[in-house]
Amino acid sequence: MPLKRPKRIAHLIQKEINAILQKQIKSPQMGFVTITEVKVTDDLQHAKVYFTVYGSQQERIKTERLLKKMTPFVRYHIGQRIRLRYTPEIVFYYDQTIEKAARIDELINKIHQEKNDAKKTQGRKKEDNQ
Repeated sequence: MPLKRPKRIAHLIQKEINAILQKQIKSPQMGFVTITEVKVTDDLQHAKVYFTVYGSQQERIKTERLLKKMTPFVRYHIGQRIRLRYTPEIVFYYDQTIEKAARIDELINKIHQEKNDAKKTQGRKKEDNQ
């Protein structure tokens, strides 16, 4: 049976990191960041924080570097806001779900377009043969 506490702690960490990013980290290098998911190990020692950035590839790279640099600051504030015996080690990961979904959507649209083009060509060939 999966433990409920790690999920609850992950949700709290996600909420707090969003608050920290909005209120305490004021950097022009930071793009518009959204924390999409936090996964905490069962022993609450490690937290994987997934984020997305609205903007260009360069903004994503700058934001990712800044988040990695600010990890101790974020972890400290998480420790102040959420009372745990140990504050989890935090690691930021860029969430590629949106890009992957867009790519899949693009491929599906391409397949549909190719099918429609093939049907049109077959229809023209039948008309030409008659």
